[in-house]
Amino acid sequence: MRRRTQTRSPRTNRGRRAAPDVRTARPDPGQAQEYEVETIIGLEEYARREVRRLLGKAVQVERDASEGRFTLRYDGNIRRFDELRTITAVHRVENFAVPRPRALLGHQHLTRLLGIIHFIIATRADGAFRTFRITAAGAGSGVYLRLRQEIASATGLDSTDGAANLHIAVRRAARDDAGWQVLIRTSAMPLSARRWRVCDMPGALNATVASVMASLARPRQNERVLNLCCGSGTLMIERLGLGAAASVTGVDNSADALECADTNLRAAGHRTPVALLQEDCANLPLPDASIDTITADLPFGMLQDGSSDIEALYRSMLAESARVATPNGLLVLITTRRRTMLSTLDDNSNWDLANEVPLSISHSRGYIKPHIYVLRRGRNTDSRL
Repeated sequence: MRRRTQTRSPRTNRGRRAAPDVRTARPDPGQAQEYEVETIIGLEEYARREVRRLLGKAVQVERDASEGRFTLRYDGNIRRFDELRTITAVHRVENFAVPRPRALLGHQHLTRLLGIIHFIIATRADGAFRTFRITAAGAGSGVYLRLRQEIASATGLDSTDGAANLHIAVRRAARDDAGWQVLIRTSAMPLSARRWRVCDMPGALNATVASVMASLARPRQNERVLNLCCGSGTLMIERLGLGAAASVTGVDNSADALECADTNLRAAGHRTPVALLQEDCANLPLPDASIDTITADLPFGMLQDGSSDIEALYRSMLAESARVATPNGLLVLITTRRRTMLSTLDDNSNWDLANEVPLSISHSRGYIKPHIYVLRRGRNTDSRL
C-alpha cells in the first residue's frame, strides 16, 4: 500500500521549486465550462430533465451515448449542482492537448490544473476538502506520484488511495489525437450521499433512485402518501424534499427499521408530518380507498432465488395496496425480481402497468439490475385475490 502523501505548501520547503501561481488560472466566469454528470445507469434522461429545469438557459446539455454519464456546458455557480437530486456527482472536465500524462507536470499545464483545483476547493466552506485521490490507468507510476506530491504541496490536502473528498480522474480523450482529460468532482462528497442519512441500514435504497421514484409518482400537495417496507425512510424523505403532502405514512414490520427512519426523518427536518407504523404490509390498519400514492422498496430476495415466500409477499402486497388505494391511485415500487413481479401483475387485474424503468446499480459484487414499476389503480373494486 502506498504511503499517504502529507507534503504541505512548497513555499515552506527549501530546495523545492515554488508552486505555480494559480491565481492566473482561475476559470473565466463569463465562459461556459465543460462538466460531466454521473448518474445511475437508466436514469440519464431523468437527470437531463432535472439539469435543464434547474439551470435553465445557463446550461447546454449534450446527449452522450455513454451509459450513466453525459456532458454539459455551464457558465454559472457550480454550487447550484448541489441542488440536483437525480445524479451521483458532477465532474469538471479539463482537456489537455498533450501526448502523455507526464506532460501535465509541465509548468503551464500544472498551473492550469492547480488553478481549477483551487477554484473548486474555494467554493466550499473551510475544511470541506481534506483528502484527495487520483484514479487513472497506471496510477501507481512515478508520474502520478509526482503529480500527487505537487497537488498535496499546493493545496495542503492529504493523498489517499481510499475514499477522498477531492476526486481527480485522468483518462485519455475520446479521440486518440485529442490528448488527455482531467476530471475533478465539484463536491466534497458524492451528491447521492445525503446529509440526512445519519442512520444507515444494509440494502438501503439509493437516494438518487428514490428521488426519481418520488418524481414518477407526480407529487401533489393534497395527496395522501403511503410508503410500504419503508426501511430507513429514504423514499419518504425524498418525497418530502419535493414538497409538502396532505399526509405521509411509513409502514415496516421491523422496529429497528422504524427507529432508523425516525432518526433520518428528524435529521432531514421532516419528522412532524410523518406517521410511522409497525405493521404487516399485507394487513394494513387503513380504510379502503384512503391513499392516493403508494411507494415501496420491496425485498429483493436475492439470497432466496425461486423462493415462494417472495412471490407470496408480492401477491399479498399488491392486493392490500389495491384495497387502500383510491381509484386511479399510483403505486411506484422497485425490485430485482422482474419475472415474479410481472407474473404477479398478470394475475392481478387491479393494477395497470404504466411505466417500467430498468436500472443498473454499482454494487460491491458488480451490478444489481432492479426495475422501477409505475402502476395505476384501476376502477375494479375487487381488490382481494
